[in-house]
Amino acid sequence: MLRLKHHKKFFSILAAFSVALLLPRPGYVQEQQPDKFKGEFWNRGDHFQLEGDVVPVYEDGIHDPTNEATKVLQEPVEAMENFPRDKAGIVDWVQAIEQGYINPRKGLHGEEEMFVADFDIIFKKTGSMPYVRFPHRPHTEWLTCRNCHPKIFLPQRGGNPVTMSGIIQGNYCGVCHGKVAFPPTKNCGRCHSVARDTVGIK
Repeated sequence: MLRLKHHKKFFSILAAFSVALLLPRPGYVQEQQPDKFKGEFWNRGDHFQLEGDVVPVYEDGIHDPTNEATKVLQEPVEAMENFPRDKAGIVDWVQAIEQGYINPRKGLHGEEEMFVADFDIIFKKTGSMPYVRFPHRPHTEWLTCRNCHPKIFLPQRGGNPVTMSGIIQGNYCGVCHGKVAFPPTKNCGRCHSVARDTVGIK
């Protein structure tokens, strides 16, 4: 009886997930983008993350193509031509800051105070993958805390049920990663960098 109940729950979740995949996603991006840029929205930042990809800003799936400013913005492939990259060929933003390629504005007006938080959080609910280290320092060197808290992440232990599927759908880390920061599907070791305590799934 218990086994049957679990099977029913599993198939209910599977059915809901299948229906969700079939539903159209809202927004201007899906409707107005050329076919080759539709689909994997978590990889829309590839055009400036990876060498050799050239996509006009107004077609990149990130910027609003109805905004006239997209026609005059410098193309990322030109602006980031010499930026440092990791082993996967993806822009390494931490090195870009440390080597002086960029000097992020502290806020909208550039006069806001910044607080660099130098501590890490280790996520251990990672299935069979190595644990995830979230380093606050490289994030808070160019973002204020309120960019993420409390709208994206509740600042409390256990308050954020982060999953890869959630990230890939553009939630949690996926709010930036895959659009501005390195795509979450391109270099697993950038996040899953901490050896597990034990072997197996937890």
